Amino acid sequence: MSSRQKKAKREKKAEQTKAADAKPAKPSGKAPEAMVTSRRGTGFVTRLGRGFSMGELAGAGLSRNLASNWDLKLDLRRRSVVESNVSSLRSWGSHHEAAKKKEGVAREVEEEIEKVGREVKKEAIKVEKEAEKVEREVKEEAVKAEKTVRRKSKPRKKADS
Repeated sequence: MSSRQKKAKREKKAEQTKAADAKPAKPSGKAPEAMVTSRRGTGFVTRLGRGFSMGELAGAGLSRNLASNWDLKLDLRRRSVVESNVSSLRSWGSHHEAAKKKEGVAREVEEEIEKVGREVKKEAIKVEKEAEKVEREVKEEAVKAEKTVRRKSKPRKKADS
């Protein structure tokens, strides 16, 4: 496998993990059941419904896509909005808000770590350059010292008397 293929594979995997992270986390616990009121004889009876209406989802601040991702049952024919359903959706979905906050904090921490990492790399590069500069200077000084030693170590000719 060539390096280009390996790089493409890594990028694809990174995109997949980002896509998986982008999906909102499903709130923990069992999903609430939709309740509806219906007429029975002379009074009203509250019973289990087929699913939540779009009005109830809107009242709870949830989108249809989010509801389907969370496996909530929807009854698209129903137009009524039962306030107890809206409140149960809000309380169950509040876990989602907490998860969003946690994801946001985690993302901020990751960005901060990356930022610090970049700064550390910059500092490391500066230190390396400084070390190279010092090393060059030491070599130059060593060469100068060697020349000086050579000059001084040459034996002088004795003058004939």
